[in-house]
Amino acid sequence: MSGPRAIDRVAVAARHSPTLGPEDAGILSVGNGSVAVGLDRTGTHTLGTVPGGATATALAEWGWHTIPAEDPAARREDHERRYDSPRGPVPYMDLQGPSEAGAEEGPAGWFRANPHKVSLFGLLIVDRATGAPIAPERILPRRQRLDLTTGVVTSTFLVDGEECTVLTAMDPEVDALAVEVSHPALALALRFGYGTQRWDASDDLDRPDRHTTTVQGPRIRRELDDLVHEITVHGATPRRTAPHRVVLDPDGPRAEVVLALRPLASPHLPVVVGPRPAAPAGDGSRTPASVRERSARFWCEHWESTGAIDLSGTDDPRAHEVERRTVLSRQLQRVHAAGRLPPAETGLLQNSWRGRMHLEMHWWHAAHFPVWGDVPSLRRSLSFYTALLPTARETARRQGCRGARWPKQVGPDGLESPSDIGPFLLWQQPHPIHLAELCRRTDPRAGQDPELQEIVEQSALFLRDVLREDDGRLGLGPPIVGAQERHVGRRAELEDPAFELAYTAWALEIADEWRHRRGARDAGELGASARRVHAPLDAHGRLRTFRSGPAMERSDHPAHLLAHGLVPPRAAVPGAAAREALEDVLGSWDWSSTWGWDCPAAAMTATRLGLPDTAVDLLLRDTPKNRHDASGHCFQRDTLPVYLPANGGTAIAVALMAAGWDGGGPAPGLPRDWGARVEGITPLPGPR
Repeated sequence: MSGPRAIDRVAVAARHSPTLGPEDAGILSVGNGSVAVGLDRTGTHTLGTVPGGATATALAEWGWHTIPAEDPAARREDHERRYDSPRGPVPYMDLQGPSEAGAEEGPAGWFRANPHKVSLFGLLIVDRATGAPIAPERILPRRQRLDLTTGVVTSTFLVDGEECTVLTAMDPEVDALAVEVSHPALALALRFGYGTQRWDASDDLDRPDRHTTTVQGPRIRRELDDLVHEITVHGATPRRTAPHRVVLDPDGPRAEVVLALRPLASPHLPVVVGPRPAAPAGDGSRTPASVRERSARFWCEHWESTGAIDLSGTDDPRAHEVERRTVLSRQLQRVHAAGRLPPAETGLLQNSWRGRMHLEMHWWHAAHFPVWGDVPSLRRSLSFYTALLPTARETARRQGCRGARWPKQVGPDGLESPSDIGPFLLWQQPHPIHLAELCRRTDPRAGQDPELQEIVEQSALFLRDVLREDDGRLGLGPPIVGAQERHVGRRAELEDPAFELAYTAWALEIADEWRHRRGARDAGELGASARRVHAPLDAHGRLRTFRSGPAMERSDHPAHLLAHGLVPPRAAVPGAAAREALEDVLGSWDWSSTWGWDCPAAAMTATRLGLPDTAVDLLLRDTPKNRHDASGHCFQRDTLPVYLPANGGTAIAVALMAAGWDGGGPAPGLPRDWGARVEGITPLPGPR
């Protein structure tokens, strides 16, 4: 007898290739993890925005810009404030006043806003004869499709009643964008802006005197203070028509252009990003057709070589939606979150928090990669922690601890943004241990990697030392802010958030196992400390936001559920307590205030509790910030029309629901009658 038929993984991806009409919310993008370009309905940036509010930009993980400070004498240290802790007074990069309510206007604003990502160019359709822009009112969008098996976006629209098709693709290995315009009377042009300190903007077109654009042969050189980069144009001749506008005169009968991007100067580039590989030899690599061919080869190999879930064996419409969200989320994460830096919460699509990284979100962005069989896409960004070690060690030392304390909100310089929340969060600290462990479980060689061993060890040393002695037990804080990000004004007195207690104890156990495998003399010490950490339950035996402290606010993140979901079950959180907590949240939480990763997180808890129908309903729960549009993006609010933690959360939650954990049964988070077929997904860590 033959075995079960293998999943046609490319076919699963293909059936979810998004097709957008003129009114469909969503934005399509092409990218390779280093550079991504978001596209309006013309496959360029001619219209600027798309239904749903996203803005078409071109962002690179190396494209960081710093606006010169108005007060050169301003010092980051001026924003430090000392808080009493179990280790004595310790400094935090504090912010007087709320982080997101006008903080950019105060003295800390420059440090919160610099460096920031900047859109590298705007790509416009112009009249070939005159170089004049095509006004948006002359364009009637018709159809746009991203082929998930090739990575090519095909945009069809009318210009003055005549049909035009634009093909857009990104080279998977080098930073090169390919664009082909079918209409012979049309060409392409580039426009350039300056950087901006605005919270969600990516460029400023109203400061032409602050930057320079020069053209020398096929190369366009851009200089913005500390950022210098160039664009080499293939298939057209660049011609500057204004200080920051360059028309690309086609070499042939129609516009077929490749834009090769390269950073020339950035003060942070050598440390955290490094050089990209050179373009393949031969003129063929410089044509749109060759880029599309390379893109198609990459995406087919990507789907074929990584995990898959096939839910086509049921008529339950929820199954189709779970599969659609999973496929599109994995594609978006590979485009926007697989580079050498942890991504922004909006990836490389548009700025949020000025494009800066939030390390407490890194787990949601990247934990799914190794579980779905793509270890390299996580491994690249883990090197950021190695680059950050000197700064993180100094922060730990100043706070009276060994090891390295990882910041929350940072740019590529690794310097933490002043905030009334970020410096007091702790749940980013176990993430590198967890992420390294997921790499090791899929690829055992990762456990022998000295770089990962050091990241795990330094993360654990700080966790051990930040714990306070408490009558023979160990606790956390003060000061601290829990992952729910409530009670911020009481950060100087808060202690023992439940999720963080559970996560810290589990991470110390995992780090101790890394010590044992490498034969360390001090193996066993971290595990002994983990056993002394307070159980997360309150005095009534319930799982709530805090073990002891203020009453739970029933809004924003139900973070305490992560203690039995993201964190594998431990004896300190009995299943009965976790189930009561989940039922309590289902019955009384303000779901309209939750964020895009909260529903996947709760689905993980339901899966761990053996409640598959509840897990599916939570994953798909109809809340304002859990609706995945036709392109796969998850709108949060007007200034966050896309939100990548929701996509990463979906991918890791479905992995748990489909592949389960060590010693568990198959598909524990999916209804049995769905007949789910699962391949190539590594089970997650099991109960301890």
